[in-house]
Amino acid sequence: MKLPEKVLIDDIEYKVEEVSHKELQLSSEDFKNEYWGETRCKQASIRICEGMADDETKITLVHEIIHAILQERGFDQQNNDEAMVDGLAHALRMLAKQNPELIKGIFL
Repeated sequence: MKLPEKVLIDDIEYKVEEVSHKELQLSSEDFKNEYWGETRCKQASIRICEGMADDETKITLVHEIIHAILQERGFDQQNNDEAMVDGLAHALRMLAKQNPELIKGIFL
């Protein structure tokens, strides 16, 4: 999947880039978990692990976009809830996949 170069979130342009899995792990402050994506709100960037299957890349991008939205909207506590963010990412991805006309009608 070709990632977008940028995503606009609340008038803030987030740069989107693919990076190696090793680079994501090295930049993490939490060495106990594996990371497939990362949102850096202060730098307005989203980094996604390269080489994943298309569906995994898409869900990871949605997951990271949700982190950025929560941060920009001031939901700091919810932003740290990985299970909630992941659940929302999967639910939104399935909603879009199963209801493309609904998504086009609401968002476009």
